[in-house]
Amino acid sequence: KTNRRLTSTNFISKYKKFLTNNGIIHLKTDSNFQFGYTCAMVEKNNFDVIAKTDNLYNSELLNEKLNIRTYYENQWLERGLTIKYIAFRIHKNEPYVEPDVKIEKDDYRSFGRNAVNIQQDE
Repeated sequence: KTNRRLTSTNFISKYKKFLTNNGIIHLKTDSNFQFGYTCAMVEKNNFDVIAKTDNLYNSELLNEKLNIRTYYENQWLERGLTIKYIAFRIHKNEPYVEPDVKIEKDDYRSFGRNAVNIQQDE
């Protein structure tokens, strides 16, 4: 559902309430779908792109903070997937508009920590 996406108009409106002026939204994701949707959302609403890459850990954007890898990021990297990253600044005036694009859904799921442990024990 569109309104549950972390960068949907629903969430952007919520972020706007607590972001300082010129506050930046950062998104790191393994999901081609989420990254594609977010890029389309940013373009449709003319948000300012600060940084963007479809392969963060093989880019010049890495710094001390962005180099921190989560448990799930390591899982995706081990599967050969890349981590995508976009940082953007929203404008405060609404209404925000959903992009009218068709984006292919991801065909994989994450394993919970217990599932990974069970697989390793087998």
